[in-house]
Amino acid sequence: MRIALSIIVSILITSPFQAVSQKYRNKEVSLISFNISIHPDTKKYIDQFESHFQAVKNVNADKIISKIKEQAWGSLVDSLQQEIGMVILPISTFGSKIGYDAYNFPDVNISKAQRIGYSKFYLKIDLGIGPEVITNQSFKSKNDSTLQKQKLKEGEIKPVVTLTITCYPANGIIPVGKYVGSAQASTIWSSESPSILDGLVNTNSKTDMSTLMSLINEAIFDATINMQIK
Repeated sequence: MRIALSIIVSILITSPFQAVSQKYRNKEVSLISFNISIHPDTKKYIDQFESHFQAVKNVNADKIISKIKEQAWGSLVDSLQQEIGMVILPISTFGSKIGYDAYNFPDVNISKAQRIGYSKFYLKIDLGIGPEVITNQSFKSKNDSTLQKQKLKEGEIKPVVTLTITCYPANGIIPVGKYVGSAQASTIWSSESPSILDGLVNTNSKTDMSTLMSLINEAIFDATINMQIK
């Protein structure tokens, strides 16, 4: 699937009607917030593997969300820098001038970030994990007619990961871009095998949409495609 999408993107961005946006290239970018929402049914399924996650120091933090956030952010930074050309500043860039969430990620509104920051752009990241129908805003959903919702039995899930990247300018609260990427599990998850955590809690990375981390990575890939063709 990724190869096919890459071919489509190559056609689109070489067309006279489409061009790769250069506005983010070599520009310093700061994160202002990173929100993760997990559907209760999906969270319940993942919670059965709680013992595979390391404890966190902050008593107000969920160790599963903590690990997802850490790994997803690392993957997203790599993609935005390599594929889009952004210069992503450390999440500690604002220092003590702003507040941080329970996972030590920035939690500041765009107006304040612009007043105290010096970046050319600011990012707000929203990551959703759940059984919802794949969003029609993503690149993949517009070009893959095989995606469809299936009925699930009790205890089964077929998760969808949706990533939304909202970009703000150095001045003004109106976003200059909002890019959505999504990925859906290739099969229904019904076993109690912790293999769905491969790549998240270990180094056994996969790309077949059978693990949570592979879904996150694919959603990131999908979102960066949207950034290049919009």
